[in-house]
Amino acid sequence: MTWASMNISDALTSPRPILDLVLPGLPIATVGNLVAPGATGKTQFLLQLAVCRCLGLPSFGGLFPEAAPEEVLFLAAEEQEVILRQRLHDIVHWIIGDELFPAKTRASVINELQHRLKLFPLSGKDVRLIDDGYDTKVMKEISRLGEGCRLIIADPLRRLHDGDENDSGAMTQLVQSLERIATHTNAAVLVAHHTSKAAAFNGQSESQQAARGSSALTDGVRWQANLSTMTPKFAEAQNIPIDDARFYVTFAISKTNYGAPQAPVWLRRLPGGVLTKTQLPKSSSSRKGVQYD
Repeated sequence: MTWASMNISDALTSPRPILDLVLPGLPIATVGNLVAPGATGKTQFLLQLAVCRCLGLPSFGGLFPEAAPEEVLFLAAEEQEVILRQRLHDIVHWIIGDELFPAKTRASVINELQHRLKLFPLSGKDVRLIDDGYDTKVMKEISRLGEGCRLIIADPLRRLHDGDENDSGAMTQLVQSLERIATHTNAAVLVAHHTSKAAAFNGQSESQQAARGSSALTDGVRWQANLSTMTPKFAEAQNIPIDDARFYVTFAISKTNYGAPQAPVWLRRLPGGVLTKTQLPKSSSSRKGVQYD
């Protein structure tokens, strides 16, 4: 093994480098984690993010700013193709239907996504990066497919390994495998993971330690965001009917090694499950109910 020592003189005589951020606080060639309870909308969130990044559009009504269009690799390890087709239709309808982005036509959106979005429905496929403690051919294949991409998304984390999620050694090894993919491709790697039952039950889904299993996973990644649904207790305190509360999701960056802390943001589900940034209603008596088709 040969390690290259850092050139300290060059580091300190060259200009201070600026990090190339894919998302706020998430640089290229690093690994991040999106944590949420089941059925919160992780896959929808990640696919909507991927589409907007490929089109160079702001994401979720301004949660993430617009950027230059980029290639994205999305590994949907739990989804069948028909489900992804439905989700794509809903997201593109949101982009085109309300004329939020007049410069985008349906034809142009289709053309751009065809050339920039590498979307793989992998339900029933073996996508383990690690098998019995060893790297698999899958990791090399993902590295190959991710060349030229700025963002690689894998959903969910549990399908990527066969280890014990409570084993810190196994989770550290998994993070290291993801880091090798990030280093090889120079892309940010973002994986989806589930909230622990204890965190969800105790209303702590936004905390940094909400991820299921060993804390080595959260400790090992450089960035973590949490999605969580509105709790009945919070809805009652805000005078929001429980039937409306289910349409609200909060997004919080709970860990960022390379960026300033940010306040949590509320997202609202639109028809088709599309998520957009929103403000909570001031009172139940001064608004109409949230609509969902």
